[in-house]
Amino acid sequence: MANLVTIANRRSQTLSTLPALFLIDKIGRRPLLLSGAAGTFISLCIVGGVIGGYGNTLKDHPAAGWTGIAFVYIYDVNFSYSWAPIGWVLPSEIYNIGNRSKAMSLTTSSTWMCNFIIGLVTPDMLETIGYGTYLFFAAFALIAFFFTWFLIPETKGKTLEEMDAVFKDTTAHEEKTRLYNIAKSLGLEEAENAASDEKPHKALQTETTETV
Repeated sequence: MANLVTIANRRSQTLSTLPALFLIDKIGRRPLLLSGAAGTFISLCIVGGVIGGYGNTLKDHPAAGWTGIAFVYIYDVNFSYSWAPIGWVLPSEIYNIGNRSKAMSLTTSSTWMCNFIIGLVTPDMLETIGYGTYLFFAAFALIAFFFTWFLIPETKGKTLEEMDAVFKDTTAHEEKTRLYNIAKSLGLEEAENAASDEKPHKALQTETTETV
């Protein structure tokens, strides 16, 4: 029975990730993150409420038990189409080229470190505080909702250069200027033109000259 539940859980997670592939560039990152945070918060509260309300008598209340199980899967669905994939997408598109590799290594390592910590402490939490474990993580889902609402801008359809305006920053512009100055100091005309977006114009001039 345990193996069957695990297989069903993994399949629901996989299938629930698919909507993100089609919706992330249509409705944007923020709506998915907000709905996912709200869905996980509600699901965790209900599961915690069921376990806390019925406790050891849960086996005598099958309807409540199935409700708890259903909302475990609903939690998986809400997490799988929102925070699971977008947690990888968003960091990869907001950093400039010069810092992207270091920033992605930090975000990836912090993600796996948090996964490790959660996996390590959750069994002990269930043993000691019981249903409070679900409410504890529900609080983090609520924090994620307000964090997204107030601090995460929409990046749908934005280029790397446009991220400056999105985050009210000048990092991308400064990076472009730095690359231009490096190319200029080395006498790399083609690199200078690429950094200043003059390459298409130069290519057009070359083609016209060859034609004449």
